[in-house]
Amino acid sequence: MRIGMTGAYVGRDETLDVLCEDKLQIIQKKNGYRFSIDPVLLANFITLKKHERLLDIGSGCGIIPIYLSKKGYMNEMLGIEIQKDLYDVSLRNKTINHCENVNFMHGDITAMVQPLKKLPFHVVISNPPYTKEQTGRKSPHHSRFVARYETFLNLSDLITVSSSLLHKWGRLYIIYPSRRLGELIGVARSGKLELKRLRPIYPREGEVANLFLAEFIKEGGIGAKIEQPLYIYENSSYTDEIKAYYILHG
Repeated sequence: MRIGMTGAYVGRDETLDVLCEDKLQIIQKKNGYRFSIDPVLLANFITLKKHERLLDIGSGCGIIPIYLSKKGYMNEMLGIEIQKDLYDVSLRNKTINHCENVNFMHGDITAMVQPLKKLPFHVVISNPPYTKEQTGRKSPHHSRFVARYETFLNLSDLITVSSSLLHKWGRLYIIYPSRRLGELIGVARSGKLELKRLRPIYPREGEVANLFLAEFIKEGGIGAKIEQPLYIYENSSYTDEIKAYYILHG
């Protein structure tokens, strides 16, 4: 299926998902990795000033930079994705959403540091794999496996790469499981990244936090702000805050 005048297509093994009151169209694989609400939460947590360059490590189908662009951010944004099929999808998503300020590259970010660090970034964001390689339930789909497990990008490598590619006082934004908070803070500090903001994520009020959003500053001083909880659901519906994330004013 061809989409309008863009020349982009949706394959038989793909879906075209229309979000944000029809302002955002995202092609995804039917059976491979499909993004959840997590990248939308992360995109709404970051601070991005007009002049700042942004890097998305593990950009998948391109959802975060494309979402930000549709929100009105015209910053230069680059997504790096190791999986070729997801990279190809991200290029088509860029085209159908008319995001000229967004670019994508295919490759292993750990092998791309030297050329990329010639022009450091002000902001690095990542919705990385949550599970260590030898733990957790394995996914039968390779694409989902790579997205969920630290097979190609473990936490230590993510922090090392992020720190290397950030300006001094540049910011790393990440969404991560609550069970790994202490580990993340320790690894980040060893990479000269200091925690500055933390927002716990709860499925509902009265339940245990399962994720958190965090902002780290390269060579920043000690001292962090713990922000108010983010609740995803109220009864069986999204909370008003989450509903607002799906309304774009860009």
